[in-house]
Amino acid sequence: MKLTRLLIIGFFGLLTVLLLIRLSEIDISWQTLQQINIVYLGIAIVFHYSGFIIRGIRWQKILQGLGYKLNYSYTTALLMTGWFVSALVPARMGDIVRAYMLKRDHKISLAYSLGSIATERALDISAILLLAMYSAMWALANQTPAWVWQSIVAGVIFIIIAIIFILTTPKIEQKLRLLTTWLLYQKMLTFFFELLASIRQLGQNPILLTYLFLQSIYIWLCDVALMYFGAVGQFEATALGIFALFQVNHQQSSLVILLNRFISFWSFIIVSGFIAYWFGFSQVLKSNKTMSGTET
Repeated sequence: MKLTRLLIIGFFGLLTVLLLIRLSEIDISWQTLQQINIVYLGIAIVFHYSGFIIRGIRWQKILQGLGYKLNYSYTTALLMTGWFVSALVPARMGDIVRAYMLKRDHKISLAYSLGSIATERALDISAILLLAMYSAMWALANQTPAWVWQSIVAGVIFIIIAIIFILTTPKIEQKLRLLTTWLLYQKMLTFFFELLASIRQLGQNPILLTYLFLQSIYIWLCDVALMYFGAVGQFEATALGIFALFQVNHQQSSLVILLNRFISFWSFIIVSGFIAYWFGFSQVLKSNKTMSGTET
C-alpha cells in the first residue's frame, strides 16, 4: 500500500469527520466528550468484533459445505484482510483479494471462492431484511416511513428472483453454449455456471443453511446493538433520520455516529491491518498485478 494512498484516505476520512461536525453543529469540547460512557463504548467494541469472529466461522462453514476444510484462523484472518482492503480500496477489491488468496494457497477455483462470498452476501441481505421487517413492525410501529416498506418489498422480490434464476439456469446452459464456439465466451460460461453450482450445492444442505442464517442474524444484531451501546450503522443520513423518528437530540445522534466511525472504521483499519500483516497477507496490499494475471 503506497504512502500516498494512505495519506489520501486519511485526508478524506478526516474531512468526513470535520464535515459531520460542521453540519451537525457538534461541540467537540471536553464537556461534550465527557458524555461518552467508556464502559458502553468498550461493550460496543466487543460486540463489533464478536461479529467478525462469527463471520470467520460462517465463511469457514460455507467453504466446508463446498468441500474445502480450512483452518479457522486462516479463514478469519483472510476475511479480515479482505475487509481491510475494501476499507482502503474502492469497488470491493477485498472480495477479489480473498478469492485470489484461496486460489493461491488452497487451489480453490475463483468461481467457487466468489460463490462462497456471494453466499455470504445473500445471507447478509436475508438477515437484514428479516431484522428490518421486525423493526418496522415493532420498533417504529405506525411511524415506519413508506420508503422503508418499499425497500423491504423490493429486497424480498430480488431474493425470490435470484432463487428462481439460480434454480433454472442449468436448464439453459447447453443452449447458451451452442450460441457460439468463441473460446472466451465458453470460458466465461464455464466460470458463471461453476459459480452458480457452488451456490446450489450449499442450498442442498438445509441444516447448514439454517445454521449459517442464524449466524448472519447474530452478525447483524451486533451492528444493531451498537446503536444502543454507542454507534449506529454505516449510512449516516439514514441513521440521522431514524434517530429523528425516535426524537433523539440531533447533536447527540451526530455524536453517536462519530463514535460509530471510530469503532467500525478507524479502529477496524488498525485491527484488520495488523491481522493482515501478522498472518502474512501483506503482499496482497502491495500490488494488484499478481491478481490480474490469475487464471479462472
